[in-house]
Amino acid sequence: MNLERTYQSVGEFVVAFQWVENKYREIGWFILDPERTDWPPMQLRTERTADLIKKVTELFLVLIEKYELPDGEERGADFRSLQFVFDQLRRFRNRLLHSTYIELKAGGEVQGLIRSNPKIGVDSETGELIWDQEPFSEDVVYGKLKESADAMFRLSQHYVQLIHWYPFDRFPKRA
Repeated sequence: MNLERTYQSVGEFVVAFQWVENKYREIGWFILDPERTDWPPMQLRTERTADLIKKVTELFLVLIEKYELPDGEERGADFRSLQFVFDQLRRFRNRLLHSTYIELKAGGEVQGLIRSNPKIGVDSETGELIWDQEPFSEDVVYGKLKESADAMFRLSQHYVQLIHWYPFDRFPKRA
């Protein structure tokens, strides 16, 4: 096990997730003030990530509903689906950052890691305690990043599409 590489993967994940949060802000800022009349924007800076994703998704969908934008319906459905994807990624981030990492040593060397969330759940059917623990390595983090790469690309493409649609009012308003 490469302990240094494993811990490095956590930092790389944090940087990638910060990019997602920032892209949501950029999308929201563009919808709210595409001409950047109030710069720097003060809106959408203090929301928790879940609220930010929800608000920007609503802004995007309202825009789609307001104008007959080319491929608007399709893009709106895709943008809505990203809300679920990034909410799951946010939950993963929270587990990653709020867990304790237990080193398993043998012969004076780290042989493995266990990620252990200090919050204990309760099974609603049995009443038994649920422990959130798993073996941990850089493969867990890189696997999640790989799984999320397509969604990140699509999020970026939605931002680019907003720029191409602007000015929005050149398209007919929906009745």
